[in-house]
Amino acid sequence: MPDNTTRRAFLGLVGASVLVAGCAEKKELSRGTAVAADKLKGLVPARIPFDIPGLKPDLPGGEFVAPGFLTRPASMVQAVTTKPLTSGKEVTAMTPLWNTVPPGLGSNSYYDSVNERLGGVVRFNISDGNTYGQKMSTLLASGDVPEMVQIPNWEIVKLARFTEAANKLFADLSPYLAGDRAKDFPLLANYDTAAWQYGVFGGILQGIPWQNDPFPFATFVRQDILDELGLQQPRSGDDLVALGKAITDAKKKRWAFGGGMEQEMQRAFGAPREWRKKSDGTLEYKYETAEFAASIDFMTKLFAAGQVHPDIVANQDADNKGIFGSGQLVIYRDGLGAWHENLGRFQPDNPKFDQQIVAPYPARPGGTAIMWRNEPASMFCFIRKGLGEARTRELLALANWCSAPFGTQEYELVNNGVEGKHYTVEDGKVQQTALGRKEVAPTYMFLSGRPNANAMSQYEGLVQGLYDWSTGAAKLLEKDPFVGIRVEVPSKMAGLAKPTEDKMQEIFRGKRPVSEWPRILKEWQEQGGNEAREFYMKVARENGRL
Repeated sequence: MPDNTTRRAFLGLVGASVLVAGCAEKKELSRGTAVAADKLKGLVPARIPFDIPGLKPDLPGGEFVAPGFLTRPASMVQAVTTKPLTSGKEVTAMTPLWNTVPPGLGSNSYYDSVNERLGGVVRFNISDGNTYGQKMSTLLASGDVPEMVQIPNWEIVKLARFTEAANKLFADLSPYLAGDRAKDFPLLANYDTAAWQYGVFGGILQGIPWQNDPFPFATFVRQDILDELGLQQPRSGDDLVALGKAITDAKKKRWAFGGGMEQEMQRAFGAPREWRKKSDGTLEYKYETAEFAASIDFMTKLFAAGQVHPDIVANQDADNKGIFGSGQLVIYRDGLGAWHENLGRFQPDNPKFDQQIVAPYPARPGGTAIMWRNEPASMFCFIRKGLGEARTRELLALANWCSAPFGTQEYELVNNGVEGKHYTVEDGKVQQTALGRKEVAPTYMFLSGRPNANAMSQYEGLVQGLYDWSTGAAKLLEKDPFVGIRVEVPSKMAGLAKPTEDKMQEIFRGKRPVSEWPRILKEWQEQGGNEAREFYMKVARENGRL
């Protein structure tokens, strides 16, 4: 059998040719689309803020900084007074999870409690978030999708014909939500307009957005282990080199680094998140920059020195969180939500567990740090096409209920479960019970999104620490030439992302020499990268960005 049975080749084929069910005939690949955000207003909800009386942040938010709440409100507002599920029909949903899968229906009192409040049953198909993209490719290719599907944007951008698949498989939500129609779903109307605009695919509003933090990720450390070893947090890439040597001790089953650090080093060296404007007025992609090449060389040396955890070396999709929690891994990169998730998961069994966030650092001491800028939405919940108006409205009502913001009873139930059973409140702070740790997991929240709030006050110092970090990071945000433009990646470029970066991972692991990167880059350019540049250049010129 040919090599296209391998994982990398399979994903490449899915991205390029079989993503849309029934697409046996040849179809021209999408050349990408781009629309200035203000031109999408007719497709998305008109924002109607949902104000909670008496709820005032202790730390005022800003354009790029979420408001901070140092204490839990004494009472919660009921945002939705009627049960959203009324048909008696079970809802099927597929969601990712970067944690242990909880007990299922019939064995989980958290599900029972939320479903009772909803007025019906949601049956989740929960998949490992680390390998979610592979499963999503297969699911979309089959055409047999559940009624609600959560798909992260970082997986969407790797799928060459995603827009075509989405338009075929998922419902157009504009008839229910566009403009003032969203008043029927006030918690969905509470999202930022920019987030909704990113839910438009191929000119059709299809994704209920998970409103983004402005920052995609950060470096996290096991502060308790650093303190034990008498080590400081890194302030440059050079510090990471020294920390790698000081931390790693295979005999003690302790390694310095986990997965994802390559993205932090791309950022630290100054490579853009995507495209940047050159001095000659043209665009270059991150792969094409000297900074990106320098980050590859840097990461290869960390791997070669044996400072990356062997599970990560063996499998780039391995679960960093579990290894980090065990203390076998001391430094890794993750999304900002991982801070509270890990504290909730590991601190109950290890009170010394202390995860801290590291300020954005440059590659070299004295260098200028940048912070990559996130798109307005990072994940999307889709509703299956062809369900009929009544069922589609029912599922939108479910998403609306699940969108309740911080300060509401619904938010509290979704995030913490039932007081006295899944959590208790001590000194105004939520303390999860053993049952809560077993049963409560991010599930219902993935059927929606909500405006950001920095509110995990049950974890000592987290709210203030995240607020301070965000305030500093906001000052370092890179200049993105496509801010305010909804760009859908050209198919050829999307299909190249996974195989190109798989080859980069092979360089890290010594399966290819570093000297191969220029050839890999040339292949990327010739197979679709150059064509993508022309597309992005045209978009930038048409929108006055070049």
